[in-house]
Amino acid sequence: MAEAWYEGLPEDALKTETAKEYERAEAIIREKLGQGLDFDTACADIGVEDAKVRQEIIDDMLKVLIGEEHFSKNVPLEELAKKLKVAAERLEKAKLEMLEDVKNTSIKAFYKSLGHGNA
Repeated sequence: MAEAWYEGLPEDALKTETAKEYERAEAIIREKLGQGLDFDTACADIGVEDAKVRQEIIDDMLKVLIGEEHFSKNVPLEELAKKLKVAAERLEKAKLEMLEDVKNTSIKAFYKSLGHGNA
């Protein structure tokens, strides 16, 4: 049988550069948090030049941590805020943004399922 065209390609060959930046940044942030650094210090050296992408990665990583700790493990936001050494209000804002994203995605999916396109 012939070898598939993608066999032998590096694992990340089909990922965008932004996706690769996200993965590298996540690994760095998790490593630094594991060393006991606060969230903002852990994010300081992620090595992303584009300021907009950098901020998106940081915001998204905070949301990932909220999802893992608060939603999956039932860690109160106040406790997570202490652990990450960030303001509880910042976590609450990120949580609300997450819920808004879920709501908007659900609405779009609903209308798409009705055949009305995007909401």
